[in-house]
Amino acid sequence: MIGWLLGTAGTAALGAVFPLVNIELYLLGVVPTVQSVPWWAFALAAAIGQVAAKTLFYLAGKGGFALGERLSKRVQKERTGRWAAWVERFPQRTQDHPWWGMTVLAVSAVPGIPPFSLMSLLSGAAGLPLLGYLAASLVGRIGHFLIVAGAPELVSWLGS
Repeated sequence: MIGWLLGTAGTAALGAVFPLVNIELYLLGVVPTVQSVPWWAFALAAAIGQVAAKTLFYLAGKGGFALGERLSKRVQKERTGRWAAWVERFPQRTQDHPWWGMTVLAVSAVPGIPPFSLMSLLSGAAGLPLLGYLAASLVGRIGHFLIVAGAPELVSWLGS
């Protein structure tokens, strides 16, 4: 059981950095075939692994890596449209109201819109506290992965 959960967390972490690894497809394939691990445990492992890796994006947004500076310069050049305006306002609103920023992060982490990678980067750039980022991210991603990992169980239940 521990091996499956560590493998799931590792796959989620890998997929958080390399988008070719898709943790959702992994869960849809593994959950129905591995009977020794409850589906919700797979969801928790995936959320922990993904948030652990996405913390690198958060740190980049905080300026902990040169990547954050390069992306910031690139975004500065390409700011047009409604989403660009929202991205522009997010850091100021988050600095004024940290709970607002954590709520937006948690809610957007469930469907992944805007992409969780972008929200992680923006959260760091907006100065969201690390513990707030981790808590909001885990809440949202646990919700996301409970839906994904629970889908095979729901389909089998509906089919019977």
